[in-house]
Order: sequence, then structure tokens, then C-alpha cells
Amino acid sequence: MKKVVWTLGMLLVTSGMASAQDTNELVPTAPVLYETAQAGSALDRAIIANERKLTDFVAKKDKAGFTSMVTPDAVGLDAMMGVMKTSDFAAMLDQVNMTSSTISDEKVHWIDANTAVIAYKWTGTGTFQGQKFPSPVWASTVWTKKGDKWLAAFHQETEAVKPPPAKK
Repeated sequence: MKKVVWTLGMLLVTSGMASAQDTNELVPTAPVLYETAQAGSALDRAIIANERKLTDFVAKKDKAGFTSMVTPDAVGLDAMMGVMKTSDFAAMLDQVNMTSSTISDEKVHWIDANTAVIAYKWTGTGTFQGQKFPSPVWASTVWTKKGDKWLAAFHQETEAVKPPPAKK
């Protein structure tokens, strides 16, 4: 009987030590990792509105408005220009001629309470430095909260391609 009690006691002690050592357990840091615009929160809708506003500033060639919504060290990535500092792009806004612009299929993905990524489909027409915009493109922008203001920190665009027809 003493052996059974001693064995049970040792099992309890060692199992307690094993659970105390499990420090790699993953704990979610944000309650919502993915929401669609239709079912999104007010903050999701604000991020989407900011993206539209930023696009409007580009279309209007509004350098002050554009730079007020991006971090000073923001960068963009696309097929036309590669990696480019957003400040360099802002300096060339007068070379943008956007004649139409539509943002659709928006989805906001939360990284943490102060960082969100919006992904969407952009369709439009226009030119930059005389080159025609690719359209449609899949785009995403990283938005980060600095103080009480949401700013764009990174933007990328990937030309949308139609999948090949299904084989029969």
C-alpha cells in the first residue's frame, strides 16, 4: 500500500513539474484574425475607408493628403516600379493620371491591436510615367496605429491573372 501511495504522489509531483515547464503554449494576441468588410467591425470599415481615401489622394495628385496618411519610411512594391520609397512615389504624383478606380472584395486581417492588413481587388484605368496601369490587381496595405492615427506602412500590388481553363 505504501508503494501505491508513494507512486501516486510521485506521479502528481512530476506531472505538476511537466505542466509548469510548458512555456511554449501559443496564446492568441488578437481576438479577431480575419473579418470581411460585410461582417467587419467599425474599425475594419475605417481601415477600408482610409484605403479608399489614400487612393483618392493619388487620383487627385494630392501630395499633402497622400503623405499625411503614410509613415515616413513606408515602401511600396509593384511590377512597374519594384520596391520604392513612398516618399519617392509622392514626389512623382504629378505623373499619375488615374481616370477610374474601383476597390472591391476587401478583407481586413488583424495582426495585433495596432496593425491590420487590408487585401482587395483594384480595377481601374490610367497611366504612371506614361505606362498603362495593370488592371485588375490584387493589392494589400499594412496599416499601423501611430499615436491616435492609422497610417499606411507598406503597400503591394500583384497583377491578377486568369487561371487557365480547366482540362477536360
